[in-house]
Amino acid sequence: MPHPIVLLHGWACSAAYWKPLADRLSASGRQVVAADLPGYGSDLCAGYDWTVENAAATLAEQTGDWPVHWVGHSLGGSIAATIAARFPRTTASLTLVGMVPVAPSPATVDKLARLFGGESSDPEADLAAGEELIGAWFRGGNEPQGEDRETFLAPFRRRPAVVRQSLPGGVTGAAPDVAELVSAPTLVVTGSRDATRPPAAVAEFLARHPTWRHASVPDAGHMVHWEQPAACAEAILRHIESAENANVRAASPDESRAGPPA
Repeated sequence: MPHPIVLLHGWACSAAYWKPLADRLSASGRQVVAADLPGYGSDLCAGYDWTVENAAATLAEQTGDWPVHWVGHSLGGSIAATIAARFPRTTASLTLVGMVPVAPSPATVDKLARLFGGESSDPEADLAAGEELIGAWFRGGNEPQGEDRETFLAPFRRRPAVVRQSLPGGVTGAAPDVAELVSAPTLVVTGSRDATRPPAAVAEFLARHPTWRHASVPDAGHMVHWEQPAACAEAILRHIESAENANVRAASPDESRAGPPA
């Protein structure tokens, strides 16, 4: 049975924004699961400490020993990479969308601090901040409108507390040792207009990791999977097929008896 594909959304987003890509991945006949990061789909347990490491452990536990193809966007990419590093048995392959494990650009960090630096949440201010972020995410492209725009504003309306709780993870990203510990086949998909992480830093990182593949998608910004879902799906499916055909990840003895996550 082919390994499922698990999609992890980014900071201040929701699983709903994967739909254009998920539909194309599902059309290949694979099981596709768009997972919610902790607190984004349901309330957090009391005292939950929202960190990239804890989020990775929470999501890895949900898969058990059944390996999956992790696909993470932005903060979701930091979490997916951390899962691949800390829980390699869960990982058939890794795809990072709109990111590599380096710090966001100083301009991005400054913007987030300005918009969400306060301790308390004001609904009107949060929505205004969401509107400003949409402009940055789709910089130079066509911003979503109507119901599509609401897909991106929903977390600011419904989950403002977890948006703030998870912000430090979005800024700091994965721990410094994570990239070196990832052994699974890895693909990086970026949009040509994405300024969230400095292009020079992305190029420098990829030069240090020559086994990681890179697909640069034209006419797309940070939300490359939304703006160009067909190109993203093609790159991801090609990567997954290559990883499976190469059989780079040895099957565990009991894997044949295990099933995919529900």
